[in-house]
Amino acid sequence: MKDFRRFWVVWPALLLQGLLFLSCQSSTNLASTVPAAQVAQTPLPAPRLSTITLPISVPTSVLEQALNQQLTGVLYQDNDLTDDDLAVKVTKTGAIKLKAEFSKLIIEIPLKVWAKGRWQWNACELCKSLQKTEETEFDLVVRTESRLQVLPNYQLKSTTTGDFVWGAQKPSLSLGPLKINLAPFIEPELKAQLNPMLQRLDKELQQKVNLQTYLTDAWRQLQQPYLLHEGYKTWLTLVPQGVRLTPLELQNNQLSLQVGIDALLSVVTGQKPTATPPLPLPAFSPTRTLPQEAQIQINSDVSFAYLTAMLQQELNQKTFTFEDGKQQLTIHDVALTGAGSQFLLALDASGHAKTGLFTKKFQGKIYLKGTPYYDAPTQSLKVRDLAYDVQTQDQLVNAANWLLGNKFKAQLQQQMVFSVKDQLTATRQALQSGLSQTRLHEQVVLRGSHFTFDADTLFLTPTGVRALFVASGKLAVVVE
Repeated sequence: MKDFRRFWVVWPALLLQGLLFLSCQSSTNLASTVPAAQVAQTPLPAPRLSTITLPISVPTSVLEQALNQQLTGVLYQDNDLTDDDLAVKVTKTGAIKLKAEFSKLIIEIPLKVWAKGRWQWNACELCKSLQKTEETEFDLVVRTESRLQVLPNYQLKSTTTGDFVWGAQKPSLSLGPLKINLAPFIEPELKAQLNPMLQRLDKELQQKVNLQTYLTDAWRQLQQPYLLHEGYKTWLTLVPQGVRLTPLELQNNQLSLQVGIDALLSVVTGQKPTATPPLPLPAFSPTRTLPQEAQIQINSDVSFAYLTAMLQQELNQKTFTFEDGKQQLTIHDVALTGAGSQFLLALDASGHAKTGLFTKKFQGKIYLKGTPYYDAPTQSLKVRDLAYDVQTQDQLVNAANWLLGNKFKAQLQQQMVFSVKDQLTATRQALQSGLSQTRLHEQVVLRGSHFTFDADTLFLTPTGVRALFVASGKLAVVVE
């Protein structure tokens, strides 16, 4: 009887100790099945077509110099008096002057004309012939108008018409009692020589404005990758698509037109992109105006390895506490990959929760998914809609139901901030400094200015995150 009473006294204590022992030893291992980590094939956004302007301007002074070098001295001479009793010599006396206005190229050529006339008179058949010669000089100015157009093969076509004007007094000779007006004799000779001179003028203009050579060089050079910055290993690639030309303008003593090279532009970092076989210069499309702004697509890649390393610095061995320490979660390791179009975050974690006299433990892998996005104000990659993977959520219901309802996901989401400010700053600096003046060829220079940066889109790749930005600014090719 005494032993029986002792049993009822000791048994509750033994039972309590056993329960406490069992509670201390209670632990749940989370399943280690990894959710699918394959990145979805995201359709890339269509590249934006940009227009690089190539302003071509030829001052009339350049053509003046060329024409004055080609047309010098005596332009016409006839010393024979026997056929028409008139000898003529035409000499260029001053510089040829050009001006471009009213869509025409106006040319003035100052000339001096020397003329010798012969007068003969026979009183009768047996009488001695009387004759007298006189010489005179006078000035005139040849004035021409050239209309220019660009042919589909980029050749310049010049059509020149012209005439000449006398001075205040028309040329004449006084031979004895006669005063002979020389204009009717001289004008046909001058006009006969005027057409070959105009044809020669057209030929010189077409040779001096050689658009095809300039544009072929620029078109070929634009298709090569260009190193914008050695330190940042930043490359500019262009894939030209077509050519547009505005009408040729002749105003303010300039021959000018705008060439628009439509191209797909992008900036990449790392190794030099592989150059594709150059495309031939296509026929141009006429246009009245060209866009004033070019858009360059910038690829900014951030690898999963880099993102994982950043998270490990922030989260490894970090303990989160809730409910005044009754609930704890410690992260031992972290890894970030992609699943579909989302981040897949794997946490190697352990934790426990106290409920009354019981302590419930768990350890293993916790998987969460979230959608990455670019936050422009902070220039960083962030995550929204962070949630437990379906399998993880089912396991936490039994192992750590309290994690489903507390603020752990919100705290973790706040930790997942990846700054790309330095990378974007480096790219911006490389672009602005590289495009301030990039010499594509000995006489071809690419110049850009006033670039602004805007985020375009963001998507996952098999190795990380690719953020696409668009740099908008002015981009021109200058042929020196």
